[in-house]
Amino acid sequence: MGKVYIQAAEQISIQTPLSEEWMHQPIEYHEPFVKAVNPAFRDYIAPNEVRRMGNIMKRALVTSLKVLKDTGIAHPDAIITGTSIGSLDYTEKFLDALTENGEESLSPTYFMQTTHNTVSSTISIFTGTHSYNTTYSHGGISFDLALKDAWMQLHLGMISNALVGGYDEMVESYFRLLQKIGYVGVEGMVPCGECSMSMMLNKKESPDNLCELSGLSVFRMKSYQNVRKHLESLVEKAELQMRDIQIVMTGLNGNPQNDQLYQPLLNDLFPQTKIMKYKHLFGENYTASALGLYASAHLMKKQDISVMLVVNCTLNGDCSLVLLKAI
Repeated sequence: MGKVYIQAAEQISIQTPLSEEWMHQPIEYHEPFVKAVNPAFRDYIAPNEVRRMGNIMKRALVTSLKVLKDTGIAHPDAIITGTSIGSLDYTEKFLDALTENGEESLSPTYFMQTTHNTVSSTISIFTGTHSYNTTYSHGGISFDLALKDAWMQLHLGMISNALVGGYDEMVESYFRLLQKIGYVGVEGMVPCGECSMSMMLNKKESPDNLCELSGLSVFRMKSYQNVRKHLESLVEKAELQMRDIQIVMTGLNGNPQNDQLYQPLLNDLFPQTKIMKYKHLFGENYTASALGLYASAHLMKKQDISVMLVVNCTLNGDCSLVLLKAI
């Protein structure tokens, strides 16, 4: 079936954008809601294009363009996107205008960018890529399903590479709603942030690749035993043993509802294994798992780590397990 590699990955988040400074000089936050730190968009996109795009579009396009430049791949075989809430900012602006003005004098720009698949479409149009293009919108598992799609097509030999991304933004009004239900803004919890992460998956072996994506499983988390069964199967297929896993990267975020999902697995199977987390750096959002995989891939490249497991559990009962190997 061949191997799959993470060739390159870039992020725009609440940390320094398009940078690995988060490893050495992370930006610390103490407020419950933080907007992403934007780069100079005009360094990547023409000014007349920039002013017609919402933040999620600009961020997704810039991280994607950076990955394409880093890998030298102008037209990927697939563009696959995961976004839970899409262009929330422009959706809110469109609805506000509709409320205030009825159906008169509405801006078509806001309307055209309110659909979730506009992100993937914008990347495709901007780069002149006419290959497989799709979007997954499934809450906290959106990016994981996009990754699964690319993983399956690569192993089936349908494509040789894929640009995969996780993109979500946040507005103050929606943050307040999520805070009321205890999803974000809980005392002791990491900030609610925003995410734009693009990565290139490739079947081509190269010492410049970040790491090997050696296993992936996405499933419903019916019970702890169910999670354990999927993990053991994943490790076996990768021709590894549980003791080979040196680090477990988790989505622990300080919210008791969230953190209790991870504890049975960590306490039972990894009592002596080093446990890491990433949301204290990048914040919580629906596609934060994309930043978890991004951070893990870069750590694999920079540190002496042979095998890492990335775990994402959601309050909706979904779970993903991603197994990474050093090159």
